[in-house]
Amino acid sequence: MADPEILCAGMIVVDVLVRGINGLPKSGETGFVQGITLATGGDANNEAVALAKLGNRVGLIGMVGDDVQGQFIRDQLARAGVGTDGLFIKPGQATATGVVMIEDGGEHCFITPHSRSHAELGPEHVDLSLVKPGLKALSIASLFTSERFDRRAVADLLSKARSVGALTFADFVMDQQGYGLDDLADIWPHLDWVLPSELEAQVFTGTKDPASVAQDFRRRGVRNVVLKRGAAGAIAFTEAGTFTAPAFKVEVADTTGAGDNFVAGFIHGIVHHMPVPDALRFGSAVAAMSVQAVGAGAGLKDLAQVGSFLAQDPATLTD
Repeated sequence: MADPEILCAGMIVVDVLVRGINGLPKSGETGFVQGITLATGGDANNEAVALAKLGNRVGLIGMVGDDVQGQFIRDQLARAGVGTDGLFIKPGQATATGVVMIEDGGEHCFITPHSRSHAELGPEHVDLSLVKPGLKALSIASLFTSERFDRRAVADLLSKARSVGALTFADFVMDQQGYGLDDLADIWPHLDWVLPSELEAQVFTGTKDPASVAQDFRRRGVRNVVLKRGAAGAIAFTEAGTFTAPAFKVEVADTTGAGDNFVAGFIHGIVHHMPVPDALRFGSAVAAMSVQAVGAGAGLKDLAQVGSFLAQDPATLTD
């Protein structure tokens, strides 16, 4: 595979997807659900796979164990055309695996062990030589999942990406490590874009006003801020102005990974020189495709599918 034009770094997991769960059986009983599926997941994995489906050359940086789940991830990434030179396989480490319980309406919750392979990711597992001229974008897909990665590896990774001319992006998870925005002060000035969910951003900044959220990040050195707002769409605060895009109204099977697919679509748009409003709309369309099948992004097929969907100019959610 040629050198990647986009790198995604962060969380990689195996998801056990339980569909149609409406309560747990009592002890000794057997419960029935609509289906149980095994799939890859995690923010970095989801972004990388979506970007590959859209026709980009993508590489993935992260950690898996040397177990059956780790091999499953490697096999699935190979099938998706995602480069795995940045994948660190840790002997004796169990690959992060979680159960995703999906309700009839497509909403979901997670069950996962406290000990997870992605939380072990550190600077010694990151190969900076993967960042080289020709790289167009680097996405730190899941800040706040590994303290050693966040505090000791991310700034160097972002700095090198910037030095070779790549744009830099970051998405978050809720703070699982007990530190906040101030503790990552050396990261923010290296970021062209941050793309948290609106709820995550509110928790981190302590304000519910979107403009104030954006101002908080920008005073820390971040150039541009995108807030993912679920059914309310997305809003971008940029150096050129403020832009919004609604969410597309589609039949939802599973919302797992919808935000990651939005980020992948947005990165694709920016890398391919779309104006910000178009990149937001494209990201919303990718997310809309992704939720129409069970599994993180399983409904997304390829670039042509997204283009056809957008050409139809479907109705959007406005409430």
